Amino acid sequence: MPVRFSPARRAVRCAFIATFAWLSGGIAPAQAETTAQFDVNATISPGCLVDGLGASGSAGRIGQLDFGVASTFSDATRTASTNSEQGLRLRCTPGVNVTVNVDGGGHADSGVRYLQRAGGGAATRLAYSVCRDPACGQPIPIGGGFVSAVSGANSEDVRIPIYGAVSLPGTLPPGDYTDTLTVTLTW
Repeated sequence: MPVRFSPARRAVRCAFIATFAWLSGGIAPAQAETTAQFDVNATISPGCLVDGLGASGSAGRIGQLDFGVASTFSDATRTASTNSEQGLRLRCTPGVNVTVNVDGGGHADSGVRYLQRAGGGAATRLAYSVCRDPACGQPIPIGGGFVSAVSGANSEDVRIPIYGAVSLPGTLPPGDYTDTLTVTLTW
């Protein structure tokens, strides 16, 4: 007599055979191969590196315009410049235009920069100019600036000298007359 299985036993027997076949390698489990892509990129932008720039973003003191020593009675015009060891020194990508802005300093008034004698009032101020050229024919206005183009020839050693001029009135009291300017570079 043939063996008959009830429907419940038949389901168990089929499940057992399927599990045994899968474990023995007879039937492979379903597999899917999945791939995906993503982009990787970098952008190098043109710019400049200011020599001596600290972590604060400030290059500190870059030099001085020294008009020297003159007599109280001098009415001479004196000029000064930052020398080759001073001034702004940068390394830039060729083709970058660097804009140089110079503020009014600590004693500016009505669009004029002044040197101020310590402890003195308005009577102890001395007007001066900041310029792009040694003859001071190209003054840099307060808050204004100029553009310095960077070429391939000077890109590793960009120097931006600052010049100044002062006309002594011949009537100032003796003392040290000073001011501090802030230069801002953008590119």
